[in-house]
Amino acid sequence: MSYEVYGPYIPLVMLITFLALFIWVLLPSNKKSFDDAANLPFEEDGFDPASAGEKAGDNDRRET
Repeated sequence: MSYEVYGPYIPLVMLITFLALFIWVLLPSNKKSFDDAANLPFEEDGFDPASAGEKAGDNDRRET
C-alpha cells in the first residue's frame, strides 16, 4: 500500500480526530478535571525552596 491509496483519507482522519478532541474538551463533564489540572501549579504542597537548597548542599559535603 502506498500514499496514493491512503493519501486522500489522511485529511479526513485528521478532521475527525480534531473534531472528536474539540468536542471532548468542550463537554461539561470534563470541566472540573480540566480546572483542577489548570490550578495544579498554584497549589500549596508544603515545598519550601529555602530548605530545599540546604538539603541539596548537604549532599555535596563529605565527611573525612
